[in-house]
Amino acid sequence: MQVCDYTIEGNPEGPTLVFIHGWPDNASLWRHQVAALASDHRCVLVTLPNFGEDPVRAGGFSFPALTELLVNTISEVQPEGRVTLVTHDWGAYLGYLVEQACPARIERMVAMDVGGRTGKPSFAAALMILGYQWALVLCWFLGGLIPPLGNALTQGVAKVVKVPDRQRHGVRSRFNYPYFYLWQGILLPWKRDGILQRYQPKCPVVYLYGTRKPFQFHSEGWLKLVAASGGFARGIDAGHWLQEQRAEEVNALILDWMSAARNPA
Repeated sequence: MQVCDYTIEGNPEGPTLVFIHGWPDNASLWRHQVAALASDHRCVLVTLPNFGEDPVRAGGFSFPALTELLVNTISEVQPEGRVTLVTHDWGAYLGYLVEQACPARIERMVAMDVGGRTGKPSFAAALMILGYQWALVLCWFLGGLIPPLGNALTQGVAKVVKVPDRQRHGVRSRFNYPYFYLWQGILLPWKRDGILQRYQPKCPVVYLYGTRKPFQFHSEGWLKLVAASGGFARGIDAGHWLQEQRAEEVNALILDWMSAARNPA
């Protein structure tokens, strides 16, 4: 059974939290959250394939393949019982796919900055989204032919979209494959089953998002679904990397929610 690379930190007897990062990050993204949560929780820190030090597969992984890897990883680290997902960016998108594939294994979810449903962007926002996503797809193709060129161009795109310096200098073009598989699913009807569609959570969801951004990756309908799930949505005065920029606020929200779930009285 193939699984994602992962490490485990924290209290081995505590509830299991599975952290899933997005682009262009790795498991170190969650260092502030682990510092706050590890005393009472068992923290499983996943590194998505091709986002680590070494590539795993040329061409990356489709969303069904990534979902299978993550489900396998959850089964390996928690053979019985349920886990809580803590996710960001593409990690949030994958978390929704995992919860959709095996809802009985997911107790609750904290998702950050990418919702399970997106709204119709303004014309200007649509241009920005198309511009950076297709630029990353192009960098991914170029990186398959000339890796140094693909890497340099990807780092240039990362600078334009204001990726923090800590992450930006380690960006590689092989990290970009989720954008290719997303647009493959959007543009090719026979590939559409591989992407997230009309998602509705079956577990309580807390959705946290930065408010200091030119556009949002969620709809008003998604915020209503979050509230109906038994969770809540909260905008935070931060950019896309809110768990770094507002770590104390994010940690307090997660800790309070986890505590309330364990002690409903």
